[in-house]
Amino acid sequence: MARETVEFEDFHTQVAVRVKGFRPVVQRPHLLEGKAGPAIGQKFVLDANELILGRGDKATLPLDSEEVSRQHAKLTRNEGEYTIEDLGSRNGIVLNGLKVHSAILRDGDQVQLGDVVLAYREGT
Repeated sequence: MARETVEFEDFHTQVAVRVKGFRPVVQRPHLLEGKAGPAIGQKFVLDANELILGRGDKATLPLDSEEVSRQHAKLTRNEGEYTIEDLGSRNGIVLNGLKVHSAILRDGDQVQLGDVVLAYREGT
């Protein structure tokens, strides 16, 4: 069965009017808030596609605790959601009371890295 092919020399899209009911996707602000340990009371705005949590110089979200590895965990944003992944840390990641290697974070999740407990917030 032969397929018909069409060639386009020049293809342009123009938007002249707003479509009723259409709303562009707006990136919601995400936040980690210190709930226990040395980070208590601190707020970390998550505003990059990749962030490293740890106590080392290369950490983009520094956590001042000896129980946190230099590069403890990585946060990765994909389509408006953050995933947390353990980077081979000594104490691992505890998410809502369960030890995990990686997970997609949801609003209200409690993330524990060593003695640091952080609450994950979306849209705050």
